[in-house]
Amino acid sequence: MHWDVQVFPELNSTQDLCKQIASDGKPEGFVIQALQQMCGLGRLGRTWIMQEGNLALSFILRPKSCHASQIGQISILIGVALAKAIGEKAVLKWPNDILVNNKKCAGVLIDSDLSAEMLNWLVVGIGVNTSQAPPIGSALNVDRDEFCGQMLTQIEALYELWQDEGFGDIRKQWLQRTFPKGSALNVGEFETIDDFGNLIVRDGQNQLKTISAGDVFLKDQNYVAGN
Repeated sequence: MHWDVQVFPELNSTQDLCKQIASDGKPEGFVIQALQQMCGLGRLGRTWIMQEGNLALSFILRPKSCHASQIGQISILIGVALAKAIGEKAVLKWPNDILVNNKKCAGVLIDSDLSAEMLNWLVVGIGVNTSQAPPIGSALNVDRDEFCGQMLTQIEALYELWQDEGFGDIRKQWLQRTFPKGSALNVGEFETIDDFGNLIVRDGQNQLKTISAGDVFLKDQNYVAGN
């Protein structure tokens, strides 16, 4: 896959512009990066505050013959790629946050366009505190452009692995970088993720429960407000 990175000094939202461009037919691998993002959004409509020197970008994927149920696999894939670019200190929090020193340092937002439950395109938005972070967040203190290149390389490698060999190995890599099995979460005890990237927890009645969306965090540490 060829990455075509277009850098803008300032945008309201890389995600909004990239979705428009995806709808206009731009190919897979097209990237919109903003050096300053004024109205960035995270999951569930939350504001993602971009501070100077941090990374904000969105890019287009057009996986072939991809059912809507597989979007969760791609979310997990992106998280693993980000964690690999960050290094061993990165911890993955379902569905798509990356923690460093128990604080959020990166997040992922995915928008999609479907026809009869089949994917036309995905726009993946990524925000990383490469330089600065608010008190509730964590910063990597790395060069933004260098990190961006490393991250895109990891995403490309895992995307090709997913297309060639499926989700199995990526799922294993994610599980190696998340909370230990049995960790107390706000939604139950962590068990695993399934073959579609859904979270599996054990509830108070010792029954397994599947969660496909929502805010999930360690029971004694609320990361919902993390940025």
